[in-house]
Amino acid sequence: MNRPRFSAVILAGGLSTRMKQLKPLLPLGKTTVLNHVIDTFTQAKVDVLLVTGCRREEIEAGVINRSITIIYNPDYEKGMFTSVKAGIRGIKPEYRAFFILPVDIPLVTTETIKELIAASMLNPHKIIYPVFNAERGHPPLIPNLLIPDILGWEKDGGLKAVLKTYEKRAVEVVVNDKFILFDIDTPEDYQELLDNYKHI
Repeated sequence: MNRPRFSAVILAGGLSTRMKQLKPLLPLGKTTVLNHVIDTFTQAKVDVLLVTGCRREEIEAGVINRSITIIYNPDYEKGMFTSVKAGIRGIKPEYRAFFILPVDIPLVTTETIKELIAASMLNPHKIIYPVFNAERGHPPLIPNLLIPDILGWEKDGGLKAVLKTYEKRAVEVVVNDKFILFDIDTPEDYQELLDNYKHI
């Protein structure tokens, strides 16, 4: 029996207005924020779909791993949910479930990804949420069967609102990973990222 396959949609189409620099291409160790996130998933044997938008040429040129799928979202200025939809339209039916992770939450560990996959293997039709200090973080692992409902959602609230309607499907996995709650929006956040990265 073949092992179920999982995919990850990395959202990198935003404007980076508060950072004043292009977040995906900020240096992180010997690589960049974006390539670090891609590696986190590929090391867990998860196939990556990268959604670009603002300054797509620069971001796509900065991708080291050419085995990923890159999807351009022309509607990126209308908000993150348009990038979510653009990404999941590219997910093939053979996948069981998919992660959603904005590129500005870059320090989630590969071990966390593996723990969420293990939970999904036991709960194939559930939405798997990582939890740290009793708080849900990123990335959720969402079963493919919810794709039509996400694509058809026209109300306010984006993906979070869609998933809230499926709260009965929620499974929480406690992880030893504070970085599921850590995002970078400002230069101060980026400095904190660099300080944290030194101790990983």
